[in-house]
Amino acid sequence: MKKISFKASVLWQFTFLLLFTVLSIALSFYYGSKKITLEMAEQVTKQFTDKVIERTINYLNVPAIQTKPLSGLAQHQKNIMDVHEEFWKYMWEQLLVLPQIQTMFIADAAGSYIQVRREPNLATRFIDRSITPPIEKWFLRDESYNVTRIEKGDASFDPRTRPWYQNTQTQPRIYWTDVYIFTTAQTPGISATYPVLDDTGKLIAVTCVNTPLHSLSDFITEQKLSKHGVVLIVNGKGELVAYPDKRRLTHRDEKTGQWRLVHVTELEEQWITRAYHRYVQTREEKFSIRSDGKNYLVNIASFPDSFISDWRILVVIPKEDLLSSVYDLFWQVGFVSLGIFGISIILVYFFAVKVTQPITQLAIETEKIKNLHLDEVRSVQSGIKEIDMMNRTLISTTQSLHSFRKYVPADLVRQLIQLGQEAKLGGEEAELTIMFSDIQGFTSISEDLPAQKLMLHLSEYLENLTHIIMQEHGTIDKYIGDGIMAFWGAPVKLPNATYCACKAVLACQKRLQDLNIKWSQEGKPELHTRIGLHTGNTVVGNLGSDDRMNYTIIGDSVNLASRLEGANKLYGTNIIISEATYQQVAKQFHCRLLDIVAVKGKRVSVKIYELIAEKTTPLPEEMQQFCAEYAEGLEAYLRQDWGTALAIFKELQKRFPTDESVQLFISRCHKFQHSPDKLPPDWNGVATLEDK
Repeated sequence: MKKISFKASVLWQFTFLLLFTVLSIALSFYYGSKKITLEMAEQVTKQFTDKVIERTINYLNVPAIQTKPLSGLAQHQKNIMDVHEEFWKYMWEQLLVLPQIQTMFIADAAGSYIQVRREPNLATRFIDRSITPPIEKWFLRDESYNVTRIEKGDASFDPRTRPWYQNTQTQPRIYWTDVYIFTTAQTPGISATYPVLDDTGKLIAVTCVNTPLHSLSDFITEQKLSKHGVVLIVNGKGELVAYPDKRRLTHRDEKTGQWRLVHVTELEEQWITRAYHRYVQTREEKFSIRSDGKNYLVNIASFPDSFISDWRILVVIPKEDLLSSVYDLFWQVGFVSLGIFGISIILVYFFAVKVTQPITQLAIETEKIKNLHLDEVRSVQSGIKEIDMMNRTLISTTQSLHSFRKYVPADLVRQLIQLGQEAKLGGEEAELTIMFSDIQGFTSISEDLPAQKLMLHLSEYLENLTHIIMQEHGTIDKYIGDGIMAFWGAPVKLPNATYCACKAVLACQKRLQDLNIKWSQEGKPELHTRIGLHTGNTVVGNLGSDDRMNYTIIGDSVNLASRLEGANKLYGTNIIISEATYQQVAKQFHCRLLDIVAVKGKRVSVKIYELIAEKTTPLPEEMQQFCAEYAEGLEAYLRQDWGTALAIFKELQKRFPTDESVQLFISRCHKFQHSPDKLPPDWNGVATLEDK
């Protein structure tokens, strides 16, 4: 076997180690940076699509709601023309307040038509078909409602033939048309209608609001995700609803002269059409495509099932937009690494020479001893401790041989190195779901039980709930007297942390029901628990001192979760979750919107919900009816319709006399109805929770 020198061996091994280290660092940096960048892009895209969906829903729903009170004005009118001035004034007020309304109108079964429009200029209009022959008049107005010009029409327009009229049924709710081209403005829009019914339930008129969609295109244009990325909204037919260049939303047929919506496959950008085709074929919502030699990331978000139509948001971003900075940094790191590698090789060479020269000399001196040339043995000088030790051993051996005494020095040093991460003070920010629980009336219970029995009773309670929380991957932070503070999502990240938390607290309440039956039979007091859940960014880590640390969480999200637990006392509920938690589990759990509140010490309001049950368990019909009617009452309350809200909540009180949330809103409605001066001018329905 061929032997190599120690210097060559050191140089080769150090070179390989350096090369491996440099390449590992460079590649780790590249792939790590790429992964982080793409993950951040996905998070930003998710936030963006959620924002677009929320903006779109609000943009369309707010004007649509105005059709209902307009329907109420017309309900008991035999001829809408008799009060057309009242309709004009009401619709004019809505037109000025809501910029998304293009036109607002009402048409009856006889074909009479009363309209207020914004574009191409402010005007009011009526078509009176209650007389023969019918007449049509336009009243062009300024913003102060002053008539600037009156024009006559030919009364040929019959609203009863329009899709928005024919689409409206006799069930009292809002009806929506598909996206279509508005006749006057020649821009895409959508119509919301509400039926006007007589006492027999027969359709006698239809109220309608036309909302243009060009503002959606303006909105997505303002939100720049990347330099060349494109965001668009399409309906279920694949037609463009919103596009950065709103001029490309419609196309005029050369033969018929009619305007129509453009289909996404008609776009010139092949990478967009290819992304849409891929989605249609696979229904994947996240994927990559390659077109014209470039790679693109595609994210598709569907509007919620409760939305008016089957719309989707397509986000198509060139990977180069996202990774260009990563590529630049990779090359910079590569050049720096090569420089470090070259300098290191030079340093290793000198190190190898420094190490191998005394070793080589030691080998020569040893050879002298082997050959018994003891007088020729010389000490080898070296600043390296090990070589110096070898040298001293060599000299000692030589001296021993000189005295014919055998002396064998042995020096064996062993060291056990364990690798691990040292615990340090500090933390990091993460999205967690936080739980606070508390036993109702525990102070009274503790006064009635001896200390030892109380401790055993409370321990059994905590043991059962703790087992459930840990079984659902929760982390117990601490026990606060009779309360439990826990969280999900750390130290081990959970992809479904919020779901696990909701499942755990429902299981805790179920276990507590069983325990209360058992305790009642044993003559022990029953325990009833209130729980609050909130999901949000929280600082998690080690808090304390170098000698003693506690792994815990701090931040506003912790405070909000604690406040939600206490809010149960006000609403008579067992589990309250925040809006942030609800948004993540709305498809998995039955929840009831309780209120909109601002907790003590906070200005920002949040919606709070009662967590009822997992959707795998059907709700009883009575509970479904209660939730639906409660939502109607809350909606009336928020729009300051105290009479309607009172009627709904009082009816609920008859059927559910013990529900404290219903009684709460009855009290509020009475207060605002009888003392309107106590209603703040900027009231928006938010209730401030004064108690912690």
